[in-house]
Amino acid sequence: MVAPAPRDISADDFARDPHAAKYRGELGRHPEAYRRLFALLNDRANEQRLVDAEMHGLPALCGVVRFIETDPKIRMVLAVGPSSFRTRQTVGVAVKLKMAKLGWRATGRKGAVKGSAHFTKAERYVADAAMPATASLPASPSSRALAALDAVSAIGDVDEREQTSRKLFKALAATRRSEGRPF
Repeated sequence: MVAPAPRDISADDFARDPHAAKYRGELGRHPEAYRRLFALLNDRANEQRLVDAEMHGLPALCGVVRFIETDPKIRMVLAVGPSSFRTRQTVGVAVKLKMAKLGWRATGRKGAVKGSAHFTKAERYVADAAMPATASLPASPSSRALAALDAVSAIGDVDEREQTSRKLFKALAATRRSEGRPF
């Protein structure tokens, strides 16, 4: 068996966290659904989706809610009458634990989860200054490019930024042409 990555979450994290421990009974009632939820949240692409959602001004849950709601085991638990409220809370706690491992902390504010059948609001997060979120995930090519553009936009005056941008785009276009890739 492969050891979990340090940023993976599991039922053990619920046991160690005082707030999350209150939801351990829910994990016991629906072990397969929560095993699937943990696998979904621990998927590297979904980690990026959680972070991307926050970076775009949405609750982290928005980045993965469609995967949660379309998983047959999780969907079945979400659809079960009165206990579905507790299930939604448990999903929120799992996302909170995951975001903490990714270097984000809860703000105490909620944001709308649009287009969801089961969630209306979810916690908002902010990158923890002590543990930069950018260091916790391998940056995707698009996020690295956007970060570079943001850095360039903060250099010098307007003329210098325009000159730098033109030079960078020319160099990028030349590199892509030499590699036979479209720009």
